[in-house]
Amino acid sequence: MRVLVIGANGKTGFRVVELLVGGDHEPVAMIRDPRQAERFEALGVGTVVADLEQPLDPALVGCEGVIFAAGSGSSTGPEKTLAVDRDGAVASIAAVESAGIERYIMLSSMRADPASEGHAISHYYRAKGVADRHLARSDLDFSIVRPGRLSDEEGTGEIDIAESLGRRGSITRDDLARVLVRCLDEPRTIRRTFEVLNGRVPIDSALSSLGASGGGGHR
Repeated sequence: MRVLVIGANGKTGFRVVELLVGGDHEPVAMIRDPRQAERFEALGVGTVVADLEQPLDPALVGCEGVIFAAGSGSSTGPEKTLAVDRDGAVASIAAVESAGIERYIMLSSMRADPASEGHAISHYYRAKGVADRHLARSDLDFSIVRPGRLSDEEGTGEIDIAESLGRRGSITRDDLARVLVRCLDEPRTIRRTFEVLNGRVPIDSALSSLGASGGGGHR
């Protein structure tokens, strides 16, 4: 599968690209600045210059799947968050549908909720919640992955996963990237929304048993 990675130059997105290079799928890195291409050329990965605040149709040509790993970043204000995490994500979903692409993996967040209030970053949770809701109402074969706090520590390869874990925590970017990539080949993640934290279950086992026996996966 030829997979467009939106947000490929970010900390998590770049890890996604690296994992795809070593697997069965062909990544295409979506970048905003042509100067970022050199980083991906060193991996033998093709790039496409595009911006979530502009039409994405040209970037999707020839692709069969999308991993959305973009984010406005913690240093930006609410307006940029809405432009990227809400409006950009929603526009990308529409573009993917128009392009006839079926598989879409969304990197979301715990607490994503269109009605979020009372948190310092409620604007972010609302933006992610709106995008998630839009994706869930689409006809795409989506997976909405909602991690807890992200860390840059080395991955453990083990997670806890459920529609609702009922607790807060963290997950390494390494392990989150592995989850996003593995979703491409795991049918149990299709049209599912789930939370993920570092835990005690190997990633492949956790994903393959997601929703088994009517449950909420491993927790």
